[in-house]
Amino acid sequence: MSNKIYGVLLVGGYRSHQENYASQFLLDPRCRLVASADDANAPAERVELNQQLAKQLDLPYQDLETALQRTDVDLVSLCPEAERRAEIAVKCAKAGKHLYLDKPLAPNPRHARQIVEVVQETGVKNQMFSNVYCGWAQQAKQTLNSRQVGDLRAIHCDITFAKGHPGSAPKGKRNESGERPRYTFVEAKPELFDIGVYAVSIINWLTQKRVKSLVATTSNYFFKEHAACDVEDFGTIVMKLENETTASVSCGRFGWTSHPLSGIQKLRLVGTERSICFDAHQPRLEIYTAEPAFQPPVPHPLDPMGMWGGTTVDAIPKKTWKTVGSADWIKREFQAFVDAIENDTPTEMTAELAAHSVEIITAAYRSAATGRMVELD
Repeated sequence: MSNKIYGVLLVGGYRSHQENYASQFLLDPRCRLVASADDANAPAERVELNQQLAKQLDLPYQDLETALQRTDVDLVSLCPEAERRAEIAVKCAKAGKHLYLDKPLAPNPRHARQIVEVVQETGVKNQMFSNVYCGWAQQAKQTLNSRQVGDLRAIHCDITFAKGHPGSAPKGKRNESGERPRYTFVEAKPELFDIGVYAVSIINWLTQKRVKSLVATTSNYFFKEHAACDVEDFGTIVMKLENETTASVSCGRFGWTSHPLSGIQKLRLVGTERSICFDAHQPRLEIYTAEPAFQPPVPHPLDPMGMWGGTTVDAIPKKTWKTVGSADWIKREFQAFVDAIENDTPTEMTAELAAHSVEIITAAYRSAATGRMVELD
C-alpha cells in the first residue's frame, strides 16, 4: 500500500451534497482537500454558495480550468447542478482526474452517455454516490450470491424520505411531464429521480441485468412546493429485466412526521426457494421517555423540504427508534472509492451502471405521462 495523499478538488458548496461529501473525504487520512472550483460561467448564486463552503473549509476558490491544472489534484468531488454535471465531468476526466459523482449521474441519457464515454476514454476511476454500502444492501447481495432464495424471480425496493412539511398538495395533481427537462429547483426535486435513483441503482447493482420494459406512475400527494414546480413527490416503477425477473420500486418524500426515523428503506427478494425482506431499521430498539417529542424544523425559504444540513439546524432529533448494530456505511462508501484508486480495482457504482438508472427513470417519466408501457433499447 502506498503512502500517497490524494488531493481532492471540490465542485459544489452549500445547498448541495458537497456539504456531506467534503466532510467524508476529510475523514480519510489518505485524502487532503486542496481547493474549491467551478466553471467560469457558473450561476452567480451557485458561485457564492461554493465560496461560502470553501471559506468554512479554509480552501482557495479557483476557476475550474485553473484548478484542473494543479498537479496536487488527484480526484474531483462533483456536486454541481445536475444540468451542468456532464459538461464539468468531461473537463475533469480529460484532465486525468478521478471522479466522485453526485447522484443522479445526469438529468437525461444523453448527458449520462457523455460521462460514460469520457471515463471509458480516459480510464479515470469513477463512482456515483449510492446506498449500496448500507448494511441491508450488502446483506441482500450476500444472500443472492449464496443462493439462499434460489433463482431470483422478483425484487422490490421501497425508499421514502421523511422530510418536508406535508399536507399542502392540491388533490388529484399528477405530474405529466415526459423525459425530465429540468432537475434543479430551489424548493423541490423530482423525487422519482432524486430518491428513486437509490432504489433503481440498488436493483441494477444487485441483478447486473438491464431493464427491457417498464410501466410507471407519478403524482403529487404531499407538498405544494412540488406541485408548484410541476414535479412529483412520489412515484412507482414496475420493470421487466432481460432475464424476465420482475423488479419494482416505490419512492418519494412524505414528510417529517410520517416516520419515526429517516423514512422507509426496504428491499425484498423473491426466489424459487423463499422470500426474504431486508429493512434498514431492523433490528432496532424502540425508546419512550419523558424527553420532548420530535419537532420538525421551521421551513427555510430556500430549503422548505429540509434537503441540506446547512439550512436544517433547528429540528429536535428523532429518538424513538434506535437502529441496532448499524455501521457507518457512508464512511465505507467513500473509503471504497479511495481504495479503488489506490489499488486500481473496480468500483461498485460505476458511471456505466449509474447511466442505466438515468435511462430507466427517464423512460419511467414517459410511461407516467402516457399511461403506457415503455420498452428500452
